Amino acid sequence: MRIHYLVTSLEGGGAEFVIPDIVNVIRDLGHELHVFVCEPRDRLAEPRLIKAGIPYTLMSERKATKLACIYRYAKVVRASPPDLIWTSLSHATRVGQMVGAMFGVPVVSWKHSADVKPHIRRSQRSSHLWIADSQDVAEYLQESMGVEQGRIASWPLFSPTSSEIPLPRWDGTGPLRIGSSGRLHPQKNYDLLIRAVDRLRRDDPEAYSRIEVSIAGDGPLRAELQSLISSLDLREKVRLMGWVSDMPAYLRSLHLYVQPSVYEGMCIAAHEAMAAGLPVVATPVGELRRSIQPGRTGVLLEGDIVSGLVAATRGLTAHPDMLTILGENAKAYVERTMGAGAFARNGREVLRRIESDVMKGRPRVPTSHRPATSGYQRN
Repeated sequence: MRIHYLVTSLEGGGAEFVIPDIVNVIRDLGHELHVFVCEPRDRLAEPRLIKAGIPYTLMSERKATKLACIYRYAKVVRASPPDLIWTSLSHATRVGQMVGAMFGVPVVSWKHSADVKPHIRRSQRSSHLWIADSQDVAEYLQESMGVEQGRIASWPLFSPTSSEIPLPRWDGTGPLRIGSSGRLHPQKNYDLLIRAVDRLRRDDPEAYSRIEVSIAGDGPLRAELQSLISSLDLREKVRLMGWVSDMPAYLRSLHLYVQPSVYEGMCIAAHEAMAAGLPVVATPVGELRRSIQPGRTGVLLEGDIVSGLVAATRGLTAHPDMLTILGENAKAYVERTMGAGAFARNGREVLRRIESDVMKGRPRVPTSHRPATSGYQRN
């Protein structure tokens, strides 16, 4: 198959960052793939595409309206239609659905979270197959979006990598280093993490004196979150680190990972932390509701998030040995359920479904109509 992989942006995030891993599986099965990007945003995912040698076309150098992206992508498809349009994230999915319908090209679409924009819910039948990045999202597609089970495939978007460098374990001396990683966006609830640190100062000054909190990532709420940190006089306790390029090194600097999100899909960042051997304190959203087993691999935040974060921090500072137990269990869980080979096996099954359920009986695009797709293009 000749596949167009259509993504909303080059923004640094889970869905964009895992593109090289997805492409490797698709290429290993003999398919040809070119990435098309609607708009640049922060372009933090771009170096990963270049390093992996993945051909891509950035269709606009600035924020693009849906209509403009449809127009630009339609020109591409009209000139040389692919066998399949594969979309990722809401903006690109609607563009792909519209252009696919114009030219009779089948569309398959990722669903990365248990949340949906209204226009995607209304147009869900325009995608021939939906690919869930986790079991939780597969259930959401069926129960909340009304997608028939036969039009849902699952490809958990996490492939753990092992590290030979052991994590530092907190023994109760020195600061307990607590961290999180994600886009500074309302979805992540980082304002509540900051407010929990302030609450801890009032409720348990001793525990407060023993912690340091950092948040790795960038996004639209950075100025607002920094202002909140300053207004609460937490500049010495909470640090916004900005974009971190070496995530394994960042995780090795921590003793505890937190993820207080409103919603998630797979939540690659938290599972990376688990794979590194960190205990995780998280809201029961997305795949985390299954991965975080209370008292075994981490702590689930039920009810009020601020109160839950305070209680979890107080409990773990009082019992440092639990950090080691939870962290080792978390690492073992990830290795057992998402270990070596699972990512590629799931990907191969999705491609088999696409070929049997979506492409069966459809003519392939003649080779003479296929342009070269090597190198990097910015239109």
